[in-house]
Amino acid sequence: MSITEGDQFKNFSGRQQTRDAPADQELTQVGPDTLCGEYLRRFWQPVVLSSELGDLPKTVRILGEDLVLFRTKQGEIGLLDKHCCHRGTSLEYGIITDEGISCCYHGWHYAVDGTILETPNDPKSRIKDKLRSTAYPTHEFKDIIFAYMGPPETVPEFPRLDIFEDPDTDYVPYSLLYPCNWLQVLENTQDPVHSVFLHTRVSGVQFHESWGALPVVEWVRTPLGMMNINVRRWGDNVWVRTTESIMANMNQFGGLWESAEKEKYFHRVSNTRWMRPIDDTHMEMVGWRYINKQVDPDGRSDRSQIGHGRTDVMGHTEEERSYEERQRYPGDFEAMMSQGPVTIHALENLNATDTGVAMLRTLLRRGMSAVAEGKRFITPPRDSAEIIPTFAQDTVLNLPPRGEDDEAFIREVGKKVAEVIVDSADVASEMRRDEIERRIKALEF
Repeated sequence: MSITEGDQFKNFSGRQQTRDAPADQELTQVGPDTLCGEYLRRFWQPVVLSSELGDLPKTVRILGEDLVLFRTKQGEIGLLDKHCCHRGTSLEYGIITDEGISCCYHGWHYAVDGTILETPNDPKSRIKDKLRSTAYPTHEFKDIIFAYMGPPETVPEFPRLDIFEDPDTDYVPYSLLYPCNWLQVLENTQDPVHSVFLHTRVSGVQFHESWGALPVVEWVRTPLGMMNINVRRWGDNVWVRTTESIMANMNQFGGLWESAEKEKYFHRVSNTRWMRPIDDTHMEMVGWRYINKQVDPDGRSDRSQIGHGRTDVMGHTEEERSYEERQRYPGDFEAMMSQGPVTIHALENLNATDTGVAMLRTLLRRGMSAVAEGKRFITPPRDSAEIIPTFAQDTVLNLPPRGEDDEAFIREVGKKVAEVIVDSADVASEMRRDEIERRIKALEF
């Protein structure tokens, strides 16, 4: 073949492309003494589901640190450095005691706060008064064990979100592993447009056909971080869904089984979850699925399939399906994990629907800088027992199309509904749903 004949391939650009660019280390590295790692350590982070911790120590890796978790015979939870201060034997082989854990090698005995209680191989030594093991405070809440890994003088109250207070809700804990950086999973939560394609058009209708309507989207700040307002037209109805990111790495979103077929007001969330880094290239999604008649009216959630390493929603784990099936019907796991162990931001080409991704990165950088400079940063109230209002929800209103101006119209509907939700933050939690419904019905469109 002559060079002239080869002109038919001139638009092929393989030789012009490059994948040689560094990762954004500031946002993606989470180990001790990194900007992002120190920022994330200022928040309570989930460690494991309570069901994962039995009567033996359990090794855990979180924010690049190897630790051992255990429950004393008196019921206290300890989270210590994995290795004994003496000669480095792993405490995963330690002996649980009434007060703490004892190393199997020479019996060094540790309390849950890292204090060395005794060194029985050298009982008269005073070394125990000079040394301590690395130890972190823990908090067990609704069958999940959390840890605070920041400075001991800055330990905040565990956040008391309004969604935690519903007596008619079952809180089902779950955890899912992803072999990739934490950020690319968190960013998915501020990308509502992907549900049109990945969850409806590509892999079949996973939830309801109305998820396939292309939304108009706005992203706004909230007192806790940010949220997206995604609004869909479905026949004569307008569906306003708000999904929030609570700094630093929490996310709440509305019902999985929601649709735009019927009017509804302020239907609350189906998930609260943390995108908790294991290290720079692995993360664990840990949180609760909320099951009640509002977010799951048809009883589609299968509790028996929700837990450690499993969920009843297709496309969130690697093991549940064959590779061929995952190629034919990809889900969130495939979309996020296949970006690589750490997404290279310099090689991305963001467009308008990625505004929320860019905004989230900006908020994270600001928080990291604030921590590094000793300044205030966005966080749930850190010393208050008050219930904290949150903003994720679904509302569907019967508002027929407005002709050529319909896109602008439903965008305005979304803004007004979101303003009502945010402005209702000062309403008592038990009255808030009814008050929001009243305020939305009073809006003029």
